[in-house]
Amino acid sequence: MTAHVSGAQIERYLAHALPPAEILSLHDHLETCAECRHALAMAAPAGLSLLGPSAGPHLTEDEMVAFTARRLAEPRRAAAERHMASCFDCRDAVSAMESERARPVAFPDRPRRAWFVLAGAIAAILLVGAVVHYWPVHPNSPPRPAIVASLRDSGGAIELDSTGALRGLEGASPEERNLVREALRQRSLPAGATFAAQAPGVLLGPDAGVAASFALLSPIDTRVLSDRPVFTWKPYPGAAHYQVIVTNEALDPLARSGMIPDTTWRPETRLPRNTILLWQVRAWHDGEMISTPAPPAPPARFEIAAQPIADRLQQLRTSPRSSHLLAAVLCAREGLRDEAAQEIAILARENPGSPLIGSLQSAPPVR
Repeated sequence: MTAHVSGAQIERYLAHALPPAEILSLHDHLETCAECRHALAMAAPAGLSLLGPSAGPHLTEDEMVAFTARRLAEPRRAAAERHMASCFDCRDAVSAMESERARPVAFPDRPRRAWFVLAGAIAAILLVGAVVHYWPVHPNSPPRPAIVASLRDSGGAIELDSTGALRGLEGASPEERNLVREALRQRSLPAGATFAAQAPGVLLGPDAGVAASFALLSPIDTRVLSDRPVFTWKPYPGAAHYQVIVTNEALDPLARSGMIPDTTWRPETRLPRNTILLWQVRAWHDGEMISTPAPPAPPARFEIAAQPIADRLQQLRTSPRSSHLLAAVLCAREGLRDEAAQEIAILARENPGSPLIGSLQSAPPVR
């Protein structure tokens, strides 16, 4: 109670007409408000003891409850009786509890109340279960929509019913939900960006009769997620070392490896996103340099996904309830074929033998 005590409240208090909860709330206020204590003292009959030093420490709520329930042990009960003999406030509160029999509601015994709540909850659960189990289905009730696609995803479930309702993909945007909905309907991932076939062109380095086994492996004619991708190629027989060169379409160098003995390389610097990049590998054998690809073969092209999709996929992968299906759909739409296949492989382990996962792995992409 923060507002001052009204005249009507004082009259009801003196007439023993306040419920116990309001009495204790009023007591709390009087202990800190001299103005209301004065107002109460002026309205009280002469000789009536109110709050003050002569009353001593007031009884606590628990002591009042125990007193009215006859559970307050001696000598504390005798002390409480002596206190109430000179304290109108505590005597009035205890009297109201006894007369209205409001103790279990206004001042519940906390351990017993917990059992009452638990018993009530159990009874409610049993009642609801019985109603659900035995209540007959009305003959005119519409049938529930059939589930047309369902799979486990990161421990949860994703379902699509015949009305198009999609469940289990919380946190996805409307556009993302539509992409997943269409993929489940078609049982196929969306088609991503493709690279048109390139005509033969001029590349870095001379044509030195490249050996058939010396060829690039990855990335070729694809889009990748990392801006520091791993480049791999087949070895040139007898080569002492290799060098990788990455350029833009204008053949401006963007990254260059040193002389390395391995057939894999990852650049130390980040490459630009959302632009076509070219790469070539040079091999040295007996003092001679051989390049691949070499004219008249077309250049090896690739592209790095834009930053927003990289950020979104990172967010999905670090989420406690990440959706591998959503990640696969987004990767496929962006042309990230390897990343999409990795996400579907995770789903396959969660859904062994699932025809839906088999369709997503083998079906041609939806355009």
